Amino acid sequence: MAEDNLGYRSQLMTLMRIALILDTAGEGVLGKGAPAMMYQAGRDAGCSQGCAPGETGDMEQALSMVLTEGEEVWEFERWSDPRQDSRWMDGGDRTSTWILFRRCPLLTLSRKAGSVPGGLLCQALHGYMAGSMERVMGRRVDMKVEHCGPRACKVLVELRT
Repeated sequence: MAEDNLGYRSQLMTLMRIALILDTAGEGVLGKGAPAMMYQAGRDAGCSQGCAPGETGDMEQALSMVLTEGEEVWEFERWSDPRQDSRWMDGGDRTSTWILFRRCPLLTLSRKAGSVPGGLLCQALHGYMAGSMERVMGRRVDMKVEHCGPRACKVLVELRT
């Protein structure tokens, strides 16, 4: 049993190192447009391969459907500015809200392997989440990173009306 755990841990650390290499090498190959390209590639993958199409208009339920690994992998909560009356902000053809990610695999990667929070892997993952949520909700969803740090990331989720 201990040998299995050691083997699993070694494989996990190797995967984390590979992810770090991809994250740091991508911008050198793709140039300054790399973050936008990775977001769009992730979004396209989420729209085509994300969780099964379902009908929910609830953003939190859609996000929970996308992040199926559970609380041991993901921890997120809605966030609102204390000066605002509502967690939702309306602006023209968009309704938006803030999500605060306190736990995610890429935050773990930044702590364990030294990747920079908010890098190319984060862009691809946020694109994938947006595309998957769009597939579940049946309307355009975008995610924009406001802040990525060692303990949490603050992301604006925009739903087009």
